[in-house]
Amino acid sequence: MPVTIAQPDGRRRWSTEEVEPHRALAYWRDTVCDRFLDLEIDTPARPAFRATLDQVELGAATASFIHASTQTVRRTRAKIARTDESLFVLMQLRRGQMQLRQQGRLAHVAAGESVLINATEPYELDCPGPSSALVLRMPQPWLGQWLPGAERHAVRQFAQEGWSGALNAALASLEADACDTLALPHGAVADQLAALLTLAIGRDTAPKPDRRLITALRQSLREALHDPALTPLALAARHQISKRRLHYAFAEAHTTFSEQLLQLRLEQARSLLVDPRQATLPVAEVAARCGFLDPSHFARRFRRQFGQSPLHCRASALGRKH
Repeated sequence: MPVTIAQPDGRRRWSTEEVEPHRALAYWRDTVCDRFLDLEIDTPARPAFRATLDQVELGAATASFIHASTQTVRRTRAKIARTDESLFVLMQLRRGQMQLRQQGRLAHVAAGESVLINATEPYELDCPGPSSALVLRMPQPWLGQWLPGAERHAVRQFAQEGWSGALNAALASLEADACDTLALPHGAVADQLAALLTLAIGRDTAPKPDRRLITALRQSLREALHDPALTPLALAARHQISKRRLHYAFAEAHTTFSEQLLQLRLEQARSLLVDPRQATLPVAEVAARCGFLDPSHFARRFRRQFGQSPLHCRASALGRKH
């Protein structure tokens, strides 16, 4: 376990100076994964790798002040799966340069700029030389009080103009050894930063819904609706997206995975019932072909959706007496 160096001002510090040089990278990986975020970390300068992490709690958020040699950082799906916590990271680069890749987007971040990262999605961060950064770790439920739908703004960069400049100035004012001298309680400071982040993003920056994705998801549901074990996770894996992204895509279309699947199953069932070629197919078999394990449950759902029972629907369509 990484050894914490106690500081008189209440902050916590971890440094590779506390271990032998050949153990520095392993120590850093353990420290970052244990105290900050579960990540894969590598460096081309292993024998000479050096890094320090100073950490201060700011209410619901955590401020981490990081100084490190050249490194590449990856947040993989395997790492994400090890935690149930939804997190966002606001990173201000203070020295060096950085390249961030996430969700098909690329951001080149210069010293003095900051960027918002969705830690519930994979990303890769390259620092080609020594760098220093302030990283604000923010739980999604807390951030959502100011910024609903924060996932829409992943890889959003903030430069030095307008509210973005105000946000960066506030972040730059934070120092690990001076947080206890702030005029406001730590929680209030975090609230102010979240408010500035919201102002920097603005009101009208939400992208249009991804119509191609929701169309593809619906088509996959039609192809697999016979499977009673179909889950959001299985559908997300089929499209190589996260379960969270899948749920968000349906929310953009003003529906949910469950609602859409039920609607498609019922529509398919009605198509089978009114098809003369399927006139002898038992209703229970129709239900099974459409992913319903319980015929009585199917009948209740069908009546609720179409205002008549499956048998009455078939009889009406085929000109039979019910």
